[in-house]
Amino acid sequence: MSNRLHLSNNPYLRQHKDNPVHWQEWGTEAWEQAERENKPVFLSIGYSTCHWCHVMAHESFEDRETADVLNTHFVNIKLDREERPDIDDLFMTATQLATGHGGWPLSIFLTPDKKPIFAGTYFPKEGRQGVPSFVTILNALASAWRDEEAEVRSKAEEFAQGLESVLEKGVAPVSTQIDPGLLDQAIQHFHGDYDYEKGGFGSEPKFPPHATIEFLIRYAQTRHHLVGDVAIIENLTGEASMMAFQTLEEMAKGGIRDHLRGGFHRYTVDEEWHLPHFEKMLYDNAQMIRNYALAARAVDVPELSTFFQEVVDQTVDFVQREMMTEEGLFLSALDADSDGEEGAYYVWSWQELESNLGDSMGEVAELYGLNERGNFSDEATGIPIPKNILHLQAVARRHPALDRLMVESESRARPFVDDKRIFGLNGLMISALARAGYLDLATKCASNWLKITDDALYHQIGSTSPPFLDDIAYFTDALLDLHVQTSDPKWKEAAESLADRMIEHFSCESGGFYFTSTMHEKLYSRTIPAMDNAMPSPNGVAVRVLRRLGRQEEALRHLTAIYGWAQRLPGASSTILLECLEQLLIAEGELRLEGAKSQPSAEIEFDPREVIVGEDGFGYSKVIIRIPKDLHINSHSPGAHWLTPTTVRIDGVYGEAGFPDAEHDRYEDEVEIHLRLKAKTRTDEFELSVTYQLCSESECYLAQEARFAGVLIAPGD
Repeated sequence: MSNRLHLSNNPYLRQHKDNPVHWQEWGTEAWEQAERENKPVFLSIGYSTCHWCHVMAHESFEDRETADVLNTHFVNIKLDREERPDIDDLFMTATQLATGHGGWPLSIFLTPDKKPIFAGTYFPKEGRQGVPSFVTILNALASAWRDEEAEVRSKAEEFAQGLESVLEKGVAPVSTQIDPGLLDQAIQHFHGDYDYEKGGFGSEPKFPPHATIEFLIRYAQTRHHLVGDVAIIENLTGEASMMAFQTLEEMAKGGIRDHLRGGFHRYTVDEEWHLPHFEKMLYDNAQMIRNYALAARAVDVPELSTFFQEVVDQTVDFVQREMMTEEGLFLSALDADSDGEEGAYYVWSWQELESNLGDSMGEVAELYGLNERGNFSDEATGIPIPKNILHLQAVARRHPALDRLMVESESRARPFVDDKRIFGLNGLMISALARAGYLDLATKCASNWLKITDDALYHQIGSTSPPFLDDIAYFTDALLDLHVQTSDPKWKEAAESLADRMIEHFSCESGGFYFTSTMHEKLYSRTIPAMDNAMPSPNGVAVRVLRRLGRQEEALRHLTAIYGWAQRLPGASSTILLECLEQLLIAEGELRLEGAKSQPSAEIEFDPREVIVGEDGFGYSKVIIRIPKDLHINSHSPGAHWLTPTTVRIDGVYGEAGFPDAEHDRYEDEVEIHLRLKAKTRTDEFELSVTYQLCSESECYLAQEARFAGVLIAPGD
């Protein structure tokens, strides 16, 4: 047996093809060998841009002594977490349960029947600070397997049963109602964890709170449309706006943003957004584009609006230049390291700055906080290093002299690019580009994905693994964003088709969606991922997709199954909270998730809710009313005075509704009402009320009203 990773097409696995460790890919051959030779399995999970994965590889996997121990006593499997997120999720959960923490590289030891024996993350080659060396751990596990195999297997089986129980157990909602108080309590939770000096939540390391920012902005825009104490609502919406916009401002000024080449790094190791962990991920930059575009339109400070829009444009420019293929598809990540050193591509000595900036040196140094001693320090030791990273001291436009540094950076060794093209990650980017107004890039990517995949959907190009829930949910959401922005029906048709697949292959009978489909390899149990992490909750986005497609009954059923997480862990449930908010806006008030309604109702769609004013000075949207079978609604001006007319009322902006002609004073099946809106000021929020009355041939029901919140954005925003 030898290292077999040279046979792999995966870029991360091929990074390890020359290790003396006898690596194999996850598959039948490796597990059959473990069973045949009765050896435990060492499973090492990482990804190509993971700095500490590189450190452990250099220290241990390239070391002959360590490799000899691994090859003698274990069957060794290397796995890319982005290629098999289902396996990563399972064993990350196991590691967190066993140790109380997680991260990558993920190092887990398993029995030949895949039961966890021992788990951890990075293990040093030499023992330090109470942590034994990796070889010491290997020898101890080998001895335990040799001398006490039965006991090791018994404990592994017991742990596996506990893990399966945890994976299958959901979180029941505290009550069967969603009310605005749930959202208000979430704002108070975020308030308690907020860093009022530098924005963001918690202490170091600091990660961008993508989903939370979107929820905070939407809450601030719409909470006053729901019931509640006016003074309390005003205070909470003010807090929500402040937390969202300050966090975005501080990140855009900080070292987490690449002020030279554009784009954002993964996170910072300090509280001030200054010292980044340098890898650049597609999913981070997609969500940054989405949120800064939203904030540029929502913030009422012109200077910040301009600043946020510049962040959007520079991030899109970076992604297009460094993460996009000729076909318009997007690559997964850029490494943190170059020339074997983390961040070397992004930091500058004082001498390098002086030689390239010339007469602009003083201005640039003052603007970006640069000094001769350096403003950077080593991540592992905290020791200052005489290097500088650019970070703005105040809100400002990019200094033109940085173009000279940009030219100089081209001569440096570039970070490794992980060229995986993943279905769901491309969906996140398409959605962001569509919402930010970059429709050419968004439509090119979506069109080529649909051509490539046709009827055969895969998690990534070049793989035979079926798509996971996040792939389907993110991409379907992106198609709906394209439909909203272009009004081209092909995008909605494609979204309907993907949603049908999602329902068929991922839905759980009791509600919610499994992460894996009926076509995936079955491990211990199928998980229902509800919480946000680096990417939005797959279940939350799946519910959003159903709501946007007008499948309201399905959306509510699946939301019922997952919204208990929002009650118990609001800090990790912003995508679910956002869906609760949208449902409340649809219903205007309390929404009972269980129990039948006393009378039938129509499905009403208002789309788009965010309306852009065109060159003619007007913004255009529409209301679609879907009427239950064998029922009808009255026209805008029915002949009989006792019938309630169908009306659309617009408050907050000037507007008019265009009703289609009605046969016999009634509408059946579906009616589309076109809206023409004119702003009063620069950006106006407005409320839309739709009143209708359902009737059969023999009786009419009570009139009903549906209310929606919208925003009208004038030119120049």
